[in-house]
Amino acid sequence: MIYKRLSLFNFFALFVFAIFIALNSAYSQSVNPSGNNAFVPVTYGGSVLGGVEIDVQGICAIAPRNAMDNFSKDMRRTFEKIPEDLSQQVSIRKISLKKINQAIQQTLDDGDFLPDTVRYLGGLTAINYVVLLPEEQDILLVGPSEGWKIDASGHVVGNITGRPILRLEDLVILFRTWHNKDVHSTITCSIDPTPESIARMNAVKNKYGVPSKQNAVAYANDLEKAADKDIVVIKGIETTSRIAKMLVAADFKMKQIGLGHVQSGLRGLPSYVSLLSGSPRNINPRFWLSADYGVIYHDSLKLTWKLPDVKVNAKTEDQYIDAKNNLRLASGKIDPAAVRWCKKMDEQYNALSRVDPAFGELRNCMCLAMAVALIIREDLLNKSGCSISAITDEPKMKTPKLPEPKFVLVKSVVGKNVVACGGVEINPFTAIQSAKLDNKIDKQREQLAKTTGNNWWSK
Repeated sequence: MIYKRLSLFNFFALFVFAIFIALNSAYSQSVNPSGNNAFVPVTYGGSVLGGVEIDVQGICAIAPRNAMDNFSKDMRRTFEKIPEDLSQQVSIRKISLKKINQAIQQTLDDGDFLPDTVRYLGGLTAINYVVLLPEEQDILLVGPSEGWKIDASGHVVGNITGRPILRLEDLVILFRTWHNKDVHSTITCSIDPTPESIARMNAVKNKYGVPSKQNAVAYANDLEKAADKDIVVIKGIETTSRIAKMLVAADFKMKQIGLGHVQSGLRGLPSYVSLLSGSPRNINPRFWLSADYGVIYHDSLKLTWKLPDVKVNAKTEDQYIDAKNNLRLASGKIDPAAVRWCKKMDEQYNALSRVDPAFGELRNCMCLAMAVALIIREDLLNKSGCSISAITDEPKMKTPKLPEPKFVLVKSVVGKNVVACGGVEINPFTAIQSAKLDNKIDKQREQLAKTTGNNWWSK
């Protein structure tokens, strides 16, 4: 009898172990099918990254607290001790692209995983300068840096400022998006109604005509059901990339704040709906977030480039329904309440990024996009003789493939209207074309170009 019990126990243990191995193998193959993924093999919170959960159908929703807690715990489990040189806050940290590329190649050659220091770019929170070193065949990314930690939602943020840390993974994706491409596309994300849902909503409106007080609730409910779910449209970037997920997270959360489904946590940023006086008018505003890159400056030899702080601006326009073709089109008009809400969003964006780092992550994506676009547009790799093939070549190192965001359940009926809150736009190339000479940067170059030691980072 004891022998049989042990046999049953052993069988069960082996069965559970076999399932674990099979699942782990399936995960490893999905993330690293060719064995050249140097990133640490954790899920990266693929389904809850940025506080937005994606189910197996690709439907996005605000992630439950326990899911974010579990993700944060998983991140801390793999967290590595920060070297003393990188644990302090400094105003200038210099990151060598050449040596980062060498570190990646060495990791691939060793069949190992990238250390946190490389994955988090030495703790950079912004990029203020791009510095060419032709004599060393290198390019430096220069900006403020600090030690990092994992916050309660799984974001990697600075120990001092709480700002999200720039990520190698995003840098790699951006280089591969624009490197050796004839056309440098704008990166966009939008949450749009489908033609089918527009047709159903038109049918509801035709059925009710002008809603009365008696049937207003029924009308709103039927309109919500007809709207069903919006489609997530991502252009200009790999849809399974971390950048795509962060764009969608910020876009979706803006929509939730604007409609009052979640609180911003800031007194100065109420919902858009709360700014509507009396009964909602016949309006269909759309909101989106856009990068304001300001002016880029360079020295007399175009070897040192000064990048402005990236500002994130909220924009709006009214839309109308083209019933014949089942499309939402720009009306050329702007709702005053929507303009007021955008102004509040602009004023509170920095504070909002501290409350919810997903918005800071979006700004980081915009910041990295500006630096990479500059390097590509001005052909700085060739001008400096800097080779970063491990970064630019997909076959050498794979990046994780995250669940693709496809749909958002519509909960945006306000009175008689469906408010289309959603969109992100990143286009740094226009600012680069308008770059200006600043002779003062010539005097700063010697200090900015100076590096110490053999590490890929330097003060």
